[in-house]
Amino acid sequence: MTLPGIIRILGRGKTGSRDLTFEEAHFAMSAILDNRMDDLQLGAFLMLLRVKEETPNEIAGMVKACHEHMSTHPPYKVDVCWPAYAGKKRQPSWYLLAAKLLAKNNVSILMHGGGQHTANRQYAQQVCEFLQMPTAESLESAVSNIENQGFCYLPLEAININLSRLIDLKHNLGLRSCANTLVRHLTPFDSKLTVQGMFHPAYQILHHEVADKLLQKNNIVLKGDAGEFEVRPDSDCKVLFQGFNPINSDTLAKTMNQRAVRPSEPNLEPLISLWLGTEPNAYGQQAVIETAALIIAKLREITLNEARSIVLQWWKDRSS
Repeated sequence: MTLPGIIRILGRGKTGSRDLTFEEAHFAMSAILDNRMDDLQLGAFLMLLRVKEETPNEIAGMVKACHEHMSTHPPYKVDVCWPAYAGKKRQPSWYLLAAKLLAKNNVSILMHGGGQHTANRQYAQQVCEFLQMPTAESLESAVSNIENQGFCYLPLEAININLSRLIDLKHNLGLRSCANTLVRHLTPFDSKLTVQGMFHPAYQILHHEVADKLLQKNNIVLKGDAGEFEVRPDSDCKVLFQGFNPINSDTLAKTMNQRAVRPSEPNLEPLISLWLGTEPNAYGQQAVIETAALIIAKLREITLNEARSIVLQWWKDRSS
């Protein structure tokens, strides 16, 4: 395998090009992370793959390379590995309150994110800082935060700086690349449950198949609000599972009868107001409970209704 050879595979036209194998995709991503691919090769590789559209084998091979290039850290296991890269466009980031509620009730969570390059979006790191939820700059400090508070947000640059630069190229290229897909499958720590949120339906099947190839046997892929892992209570949500399925379907039914009025832009204040109970928000509360309940149902292998009862009691007791 050579880098020109990899680009040739992707760029020989409709009849001459083909998908990369797992091994070829692994080789290409390793070259990127090792700084062995020059700028011309990188641009060609990313855009040819984007036009062709990446396959589960290609994403899985690249994720494996990313895992091999992560900073070394002590062996550690969390309950949930939760990627948060999309950013909210209108509704506030209710999923962060779901994570806060879970962490308060002994569910350990590592959340990671990056690529905060789209204007007028609310990203996880910003919300964590507002809600005083712990963030870290290294895997080692993330362990400490999770041990003490059950949760930590880790920026992508702390996982791998070259991977962070790769996802930030969306600003230069004007298009998403394979990096925007593969980062959602990074597992810096071993985890009992992996989750991915996405917006476009075609990517739901892709993420589901990638999880299978990476042996993420306890996994949820959710068509969530704005592409984050957040249940929309006023709309049926498509959801795919690896392993136990707590809803016995691929559709999570809505729990609100009417569509909620969607704000023109996401604000931070409703999050703290709902958590403190100073200003009710029916949509926000349902989004929190449904998102947290889906995770608890999967972790404990119980029905969604059983999980809802547990989470609802946690919600009532959150200030105690």
